[in-house]
Amino acid sequence: MCSPISLVVADYRDALLEAVTDVAENSLFAFVDASDQASFEAARTDADTANGWLDACIEFRGPTSGRFGLTLSEPLARHLCASFAGAEGPDEFGEADLFDFTGELANMMCGAWLTRACRWEAFSLTPPRVSRAPQHVASSGDASDRCYVSIDDALVQLEIHWEHPDSPSSGCADGR
Repeated sequence: MCSPISLVVADYRDALLEAVTDVAENSLFAFVDASDQASFEAARTDADTANGWLDACIEFRGPTSGRFGLTLSEPLARHLCASFAGAEGPDEFGEADLFDFTGELANMMCGAWLTRACRWEAFSLTPPRVSRAPQHVASSGDASDRCYVSIDDALVQLEIHWEHPDSPSSGCADGR
């Protein structure tokens, strides 16, 4: 059986980075490198990307429950969406398509991570919720852990929120 404790002991971080790398390389033809919080926060305040960040959130239920969050810049989301769809350019998609893709990206990453972390357990995932991220967000402190990666040289934040058995589900960070 897989529990929040066994996920931590099994070093879920390695499983998460492997899952993100697999999704990026095999589905998006993109490259992933590890990054850090300082680099991500610097990118969030960069004038070139300050107006366009997206958040995606998925709740997972199973032997352990919680939320998976993904935050990335709109230019990166457009670039990855074009790669995924085989489109000629990142501007071929409207906002609805971009939100759908960003939700599917979070779904693929979360599903691949849970499969790696708890191979023999079943999980259910909620439909992804995607929203525009505020330009400047203070860390909420409720994430159990955050990981940072660079996908094709653009910074991404991954969040895992563990749900403790004695606390009710608090939903996604956007309040939905």
